Amino acid sequence: MSNTKTASVRQLRQHVRNSVAWSALSAAALAALSSHAHADGLVISGLVTAGTSFTSNVRGDKRYGVDSGPYRPAFIGFSGTESLGGGTSAYFRLNGRFFTDSGQPLGGFFNTYSVLGLRGAFGDLSMGLTRDFMFEYYTLGGFSGSAHGGIWGGSQGPFDNFGGVYGGAPGGSFNYDRANGESLSNSIKYTHKLGDLKMGAMYSMGERSDLPHNPNSYSAGALYESGRFAATAVITDFKFSSAATNYTHIRSLAAGTKWGMGSWTLAGGYTRTENLNTSGTINTYGLGLTKTFGSQYELTTHYQYMKGNAELLDRHAHQVLLRVATHLSKRSRIYAQAAYQIAGGQGAKAWINGSAGPSDNGRQAIAGVFLEHAF
Repeated sequence: MSNTKTASVRQLRQHVRNSVAWSALSAAALAALSSHAHADGLVISGLVTAGTSFTSNVRGDKRYGVDSGPYRPAFIGFSGTESLGGGTSAYFRLNGRFFTDSGQPLGGFFNTYSVLGLRGAFGDLSMGLTRDFMFEYYTLGGFSGSAHGGIWGGSQGPFDNFGGVYGGAPGGSFNYDRANGESLSNSIKYTHKLGDLKMGAMYSMGERSDLPHNPNSYSAGALYESGRFAATAVITDFKFSSAATNYTHIRSLAAGTKWGMGSWTLAGGYTRTENLNTSGTINTYGLGLTKTFGSQYELTTHYQYMKGNAELLDRHAHQVLLRVATHLSKRSRIYAQAAYQIAGGQGAKAWINGSAGPSDNGRQAIAGVFLEHAF
């Protein structure tokens, strides 16, 4: 055997030994991590969702695609808690959304929650990146269009001149009232429950002393739930600035009520969102109905009317949404969902929240069938 071949064999044997050693070390590390995770109460959870969708008009063209499910986003989360005694616990929560169709995270990896906190008889106090009460009380409480249809039920419409900062078209109106879920960084958040009433307040520190307008934000709200009746009221005042000449100040107010009887649940919601820099204002009125059939089937329909003021050229939109879902198992389900929007007013172009782009006229429809699996 030549010296070259001998060296190659030695390198191969060494590579195998190293691989075995690293595999053993990795297995030991994972075993230690699993043991530690169990001891500290670490919970790993998430949702993977995907399906096929069709959009009738995106800038004049039809669109077919494989997309993440619109009702609930794909995400992965890590959380843990430790008892400190006396009814007080320390906890953390790390959550991030991603696109199932591409595997890409939606912004940073922990783009939804990155918080550390304490909870006990005094309430819940946390710090970090967290969602405000437009989502946690108004939407998770079951009042908004987003509660009934996820991203397709969220707020958008023909208000590309509103001046928002979210989504893929900054300056437009994607999720203008934040009900579909936006997070605030550098936040201190406090919530407390008194019987059937939840109350909360949070403050996000802008932490930008180099800008003429410190982009601090705040949110506060209350949620009352008793039996099948619920009501909420929320305010979020949001400021955003990435440069001295780029300053946005948007304030959203929300109110909602919900009532259930038997297998039916009726929910109504209202939001008023104003761009305080331009006085552009959008009022949104929504009504949703959910009907369950046993424990396996669910039918949801939602209607909302979005109306802009004179600064937004009096544009408006009617939107209806329908979702039919069935549970395949405890953790898997399939659903079909569709939304249709009719927009009007000067230069109005329909744009359903979460679609790939606006229509080139006043009408747009989107529909799809989706599978989701929770873990």
